[in-house]
Amino acid sequence: MVWEEALEAIRPDIKEKGYFHWDKSFQDFKAEYGIDAQQKAPFYLSLDFWRLQRPELHQNKWFVIRFGRGSFGIFSEDQFPKPYLELSADDAEKIICKPNTTYQHLRYAFKNLDWRLKAAENTLLELARFYGVYEVLTEYLDGTSDYQIGPRGGMTQRFDLYFKRRDNTHTRFAYNGQVELDYTIWTESRVLVLEAKSISRGGLDIGWHKLAYPAHRFYTQTINDGLKINPVYFLRTVQDGVNVVLIFLFKEIEFQEGGVVLNDRSAWEPLKVFRVDIDALDRELLEGIHL
Repeated sequence: MVWEEALEAIRPDIKEKGYFHWDKSFQDFKAEYGIDAQQKAPFYLSLDFWRLQRPELHQNKWFVIRFGRGSFGIFSEDQFPKPYLELSADDAEKIICKPNTTYQHLRYAFKNLDWRLKAAENTLLELARFYGVYEVLTEYLDGTSDYQIGPRGGMTQRFDLYFKRRDNTHTRFAYNGQVELDYTIWTESRVLVLEAKSISRGGLDIGWHKLAYPAHRFYTQTINDGLKINPVYFLRTVQDGVNVVLIFLFKEIEFQEGGVVLNDRSAWEPLKVFRVDIDALDRELLEGIHL
C-alpha cells in the first residue's frame, strides 16, 4: 500500500474541506508520513486512467491529482466529481482512408515496422497523417483539408487549476510542472491538441488533465488572437479482436480566469467520435508495393 500509512492523518482535512493539499515534493510527503514508496513520484501521482487510482483511495471514494513538481491533491468524490471520463465508441463514424499509392518506400517502412513500434503513439500519429485522417477532422470543424502540424513535446507550464464542487462553486489551486504535448494540428483559426495513447484494451477512462493541461499552452493566443482550441483523444486499442484507432473530438475548451477547470463534465461530451481500422490500413499499405 502507498497511501494507507497516511490515510488517517489526512482524513480530517478531507472531511473538513473535501480535499488534502500537499504543496511540497513527494519525497517530503513520504518522509512526513513514513511512507515506503519505492517508485518515483509520477508512478503514484501521474495517473492517466481511472483504473490506475490506488485501491485504498477507491475504498474511501477519494482520488489523487498531480499539481506538478511532486505536489498533489487528494479529493473526496462526495464533494468533487472525479475528473475522469467515461467514453463510449458505440456511435463512432468509420473513417474510410483515402488510397495513397505514392511514396512506396515510406509505405514499405510503415508496413514492416515491428508491431511494438507500430503500436507506439508517435508512429500511429504519423501513419494517420499519411492516410489523410486529419483532413477528416479539419473538414468536419472548419470545412477545409488545409492544415499544418505544429509544436509538440514537453515544457514547464504554470496556470491556475480549478475544481468544481458538487454545489457548483470552485476551489482554486496552482499547477506548476512539466506538461507533455503529443501532437497539434493547425488550421488558420484553430488548433487540435492531441493526447495519444496506445494500449491493448480499455482506455476510455482517460483523465481530463491529459487533454486540458496541454491545451493551456496556447491560452494566450485564445485571448490575443481568437484562436480556438479543441482537445482530441487519439486512442489505439482493440475492439472485438480488431486493432483500431478511436478519435474523440471534443468541443472548444473554455478557460476560467486564465486557468483550467478540471472536472466540469459539461466540457467532456465529444462533438464526434471517429474510428480507423488499423488492419485495413495494413492491407492498404500492401497495395502498390513492388519492392
